[in-house]
Amino acid sequence: MQNVIDRTNSFYLEMSRKVLSEKEYDVLEKLLIEKMSLSEVAENYGVTSEYVNELYEITYNKVKAVTELFLEIDHYIAKLRELKHELNPSPAQIRKEKAEKDRQKLLYNSEFPFSRRLKGVLETLEIRTIGDLADIPLKDFQHFRGFKMKCKAEFIAFIEFENIAYLFKGFSRWKTEPIVQLK
Repeated sequence: MQNVIDRTNSFYLEMSRKVLSEKEYDVLEKLLIEKMSLSEVAENYGVTSEYVNELYEITYNKVKAVTELFLEIDHYIAKLRELKHELNPSPAQIRKEKAEKDRQKLLYNSEFPFSRRLKGVLETLEIRTIGDLADIPLKDFQHFRGFKMKCKAEFIAFIEFENIAYLFKGFSRWKTEPIVQLK
């Protein structure tokens, strides 16, 4: 464990070399690396132990301030990366946001001319948004009362008009299948 502490002290001392004066660096090196006592260091420089202790505290505070600046710089670098990611989203992020935006869109805000028949089916199912519509598996629509061939054709036209086929799993296959009437 002591070896780890010594290496940590050496690392911080080297990191602070450019910030400290030569005397401050020497004092820290003697105290932290060479493990000299305050009185030995004071005797070495011809000053009092209190002066060495004061110099140590000042130097320690300088190193601490520099370390805090490094942490702050790291924080701002991370923030910068986050902002760059927001301004330049990945294609996957763009697709996800588009899908979420399309799912929130209200059905009746569409420019598509719904027939009374399809409007009635959608109102009966209490579907308000495209997301509500996309949550229903396409194969289940044929089981709803009033959803016959004309409704299916109109529904396909609506999906293609709004360019939201990607929200419906198996749409390309489903649109070519006939409606199976249950007896």
